[in-house]
Amino acid sequence: MRKIIMATVIAAIMACSLFGCGGGQAKEPASQSASQGEAVQEQDVAQGEAVQEQDAAQEETSQEQQAVSDAAQGETAQEQQAVSDAAQGEAVQEQPEEEQLDAVRPVFKLESHSRMEDKDNTTIASGSYDLVKLTEEAVMNHVYLNRAIETENDLIEEKYEQLFAEIKEAAENAIAEHSEETEEFPTGTMEGRIVPVRCDGEVLSFYEVTSVYYPGAAHGTVSYTGYNYSTANEAPITLEDVFADPAALKPVIAQNLKAQADGSSVEDAEDMLQDYFDNEMDGLTWVIDQDGVTFLFEPSSIAPYAMGTLESKVCFDKEPALFTGNYKTSGDGYVRTMSPYTEMTVDLDGDGSEEKLSVTGVYEDGNEINAYSGIQVSVGDQVCTTDLYCYSMQPCFVHTEDGRNYVYVVTGTDNDYPELTVFEIRDNVPALVGTMEGTGFASAYYPAYVDGEYSLEQSSFQRYPMIDPSKFELGTRMHLMSTYSGHRAYKVGEDGMPAPLTDYYEIDADITLTSLVPVKAEVVDLSTGEATGEEKEIPVGTKLNFWRTNGIDTVDLRTEDMEIGEAFRFKVETGDGQTVNGIKLNEAFDGTVFGG
Repeated sequence: MRKIIMATVIAAIMACSLFGCGGGQAKEPASQSASQGEAVQEQDVAQGEAVQEQDAAQEETSQEQQAVSDAAQGETAQEQQAVSDAAQGEAVQEQPEEEQLDAVRPVFKLESHSRMEDKDNTTIASGSYDLVKLTEEAVMNHVYLNRAIETENDLIEEKYEQLFAEIKEAAENAIAEHSEETEEFPTGTMEGRIVPVRCDGEVLSFYEVTSVYYPGAAHGTVSYTGYNYSTANEAPITLEDVFADPAALKPVIAQNLKAQADGSSVEDAEDMLQDYFDNEMDGLTWVIDQDGVTFLFEPSSIAPYAMGTLESKVCFDKEPALFTGNYKTSGDGYVRTMSPYTEMTVDLDGDGSEEKLSVTGVYEDGNEINAYSGIQVSVGDQVCTTDLYCYSMQPCFVHTEDGRNYVYVVTGTDNDYPELTVFEIRDNVPALVGTMEGTGFASAYYPAYVDGEYSLEQSSFQRYPMIDPSKFELGTRMHLMSTYSGHRAYKVGEDGMPAPLTDYYEIDADITLTSLVPVKAEVVDLSTGEATGEEKEIPVGTKLNFWRTNGIDTVDLRTEDMEIGEAFRFKVETGDGQTVNGIKLNEAFDGTVFGG
């Protein structure tokens, strides 16, 4: 019963609505300053050596033929000036290209790690936590930002390893104290979840939700940590960068809190905030989204625990005098994560006023617990409902750069089978656009083995949150040569549905096939990913791993050695069962895995 209560409390806390609303130049990273300093020193040394060599040459020439030397020096000076001007011109031409690289958004994926401790075949402690990992493209274009995030990842990992050790110890102590009173083992849990907030040409902002339950406690605890970075200079953003006078925030935050709770439980909010402001506001948790800055207050920090998480948003357009003007609403498209059954306020039609947007499930009469029978999207009193049987839903609001609005909802049914449903919102009226069966937000599991044994600690689960409407990853369930999920990049198309940016899906599968008979396949160039037209016979006993597929009739597999191995393209016929080169799949390969 305790676990059920705790789960319910945490779920209620996490369902709270966030970010409803309708920095100055940060210091250069030390590593960047150091590298620039070294470059300047090397340039000075090189210039000094060049001057010494030039002086020696001039002196020797002067002794031999002064008149010729004077003329040569004049020509040399002209040539040096011409070279210098040309170099400066090339640098100016290269600068726009560098600026274009810097404009790449620091899009990231989430890498989740799990921990578990058993006693007598019963789990007594479990947990997971997220780390932020920039995509390869983002790493190349945001080197210093990536270093800062990796440093935070190290601290996050250290924090959760310590937390897990604490809840494990608490569980063991509870078992020792109450072993004679109950046969149930108390279970300690922890979770660290990253929630994206903003990712564009100006700001990268996300927050971390930490939920912990110690066995024997009356309830779990929830805390928040905000992370805010300038995309332009790749350094952390401070409150002083965003607000002209951070101290002036106290009455504004307090008024928002009182309005949120009707003044009943936080009527002394300004006094309760004093501790934060006395400590230079280091304890404030805040994030930046498209509309302003939201301050998050965990349960019990500013009001009774039963009120859950409280928030106070300061909007760019409503309180302009508070801001420095360094950060504001950008013209980029954006995505906001939504919570089912929780209203989100957003200016959908650009008239300066906010509309209330929500996504809820529809139940059949008498079946209000097990599953939804449909999805309902509401904008004020305008409602669109579609029939869809599902167990879960993950909605998000999508705003494109050209001003279109959509709601993407990923649902799950039996065997976690995903389906994406897209709604358009035009003139504040929601309407169904279409669905993509077997498709949801991309994720992949990467199992790890130590000395041949599976290691939960070394394994990781990666998922790709939808952050940028112009480029995001979706995963699709497929059944070519096995059952697996493949992901590829998309953008929001002209009709609102995802439009693929690549022809091939990257396959996420820990499946190895072994050839049972000689099989011919087309060779694929590993460096380009293109088929060469060369056909090769693969001998019996060759082990192959899944790599890519077009999802229709082609699968690329790679030999086990990913560094110096080979890749092959197989054509698959799916008429009466699957065949490769006319050979039935189960006769051609061992190790195929098919699921529902």
